[in-house]
Amino acid sequence: MKIKIIEKKYKATEKMKEKMAKKLSKFDNFFDDSSEAQVVLIKEKEREICEITIYTKDTIFRVEQTTRDMYESFDECIENIKKQIRKYKTKLEKRFKGKKIEAIDWEPYDFQDEYSEEDFNIIKTKTVSVKPMFVEEAILQMNLLNHQFYIFKNAESNQIAIVYKRKDGDYGLIETK
Repeated sequence: MKIKIIEKKYKATEKMKEKMAKKLSKFDNFFDDSSEAQVVLIKEKEREICEITIYTKDTIFRVEQTTRDMYESFDECIENIKKQIRKYKTKLEKRFKGKKIEAIDWEPYDFQDEYSEEDFNIIKTKTVSVKPMFVEEAILQMNLLNHQFYIFKNAESNQIAIVYKRKDGDYGLIETK
């Protein structure tokens, strides 16, 4: 697994970088060589933040911890990544037994007559890579990232789709034509 360390207002020692590489290399047996771990170290006033994101061909694991000590933040991130991997493996084995998935057929609505561009203030823009996967895998990925929705390419229909978590605890599926 490739490891990339990004420092923002924080300077990690070589010893710390070696420790991080050693601990992250323990995950090598879970992922193939194309996987990449990105560690972001941020210093903000009295807080030291560590973010770890592991990109694999199938999924993304991401954790963030804030403490007064970067070593502690990193160690807590490692423990949380371990939990996420165990959770992911368990859910893959169960394959969402008992959960129902509801498909929604929808038509886009043209809002141009009602609103001007000034009415919408876009705060953040993200670009995502859309990977082919089955609906169950997309739900797993959404839950791992702790998001309310997830965009993916449906491996069955070969179309862009969105899964989302409903208020009743079940999941919804929006499919494109």
